[in-house]
Amino acid sequence: MKEAKGILTPQRKGFLAQGPYPFSHALSAYVGCGFGQTTCGTYCYAQFLPQWIFGGGGAAWGRALQVKINAAELLDKALKRMKTESRQQLRIFMSSTTDPYQPLEQTYQVTRQCLEVFAHYPDLDLLVIQTRSPLAERDITLIKQIPYAWLSVTIETDNQAYLKNLKGGPALEKRWKLIQSASEAGVPSQITVSPCLPYTNRELFGQRLLNSGARRIIIDTVMDGDGSGGTRTARSSFAHLEPQWAETTPAHQLYQYLCQQEASHTIAIGWSNAGFNSIKHGRVP
Repeated sequence: MKEAKGILTPQRKGFLAQGPYPFSHALSAYVGCGFGQTTCGTYCYAQFLPQWIFGGGGAAWGRALQVKINAAELLDKALKRMKTESRQQLRIFMSSTTDPYQPLEQTYQVTRQCLEVFAHYPDLDLLVIQTRSPLAERDITLIKQIPYAWLSVTIETDNQAYLKNLKGGPALEKRWKLIQSASEAGVPSQITVSPCLPYTNRELFGQRLLNSGARRIIIDTVMDGDGSGGTRTARSSFAHLEPQWAETTPAHQLYQYLCQQEASHTIAIGWSNAGFNSIKHGRVP
């Protein structure tokens, strides 16, 4: 555990600061990620960032974790001292360098505590909660109380066997169920196929995405989304585990298929950076 000095990180450059509707801040309640030893950890760009390189104590990515135990307190103080006009401009991505619902969240509940703070401030513009963890279902009722909150769930493939043959990760069926539960509760949600990994069949995967209950679907690749044109991924363990890691054709084919179906399903389809940063306002009809 650690006492953090701040919790809202301004986004002045990089992935989240670009696009039609960029994010103003990122919020990470943890340093490191408990999913770092699963499939997503093999390509995660956060393992190459200074806050991990210099803050991980020399541990392998996924082998160490710092809990920002005072995150909710810092968030409340930050929001409370802002003028209303400033809060109304806040567009927060939670989280850019860790999963807010990684396994230790079950014990420490730091993410939940932050959501409880947000629920007391109804005037922000946008909060996107990005996760691949079914644990987020625990907080759907709470997220529903935040009028500008979106739940964003990573489903990078429909092929559970493929994930298992690499290094595993949260069960895909439970992630599909998370999206369904959010939709049924009226919580706006999106699916991020990020990065798009080998899937079973374009139409089967595409149709499941379109009928999932999500309002938005974002397709991305490691070449487009790792922030360095694929150079970070090239030196990751994923590049050794997946010989076709730089092949983006399947992702483009899935994206094109979804775009062809977009109008008939009243669902928004986005690509990489422009897709992530294209939610105009958090509140939806």
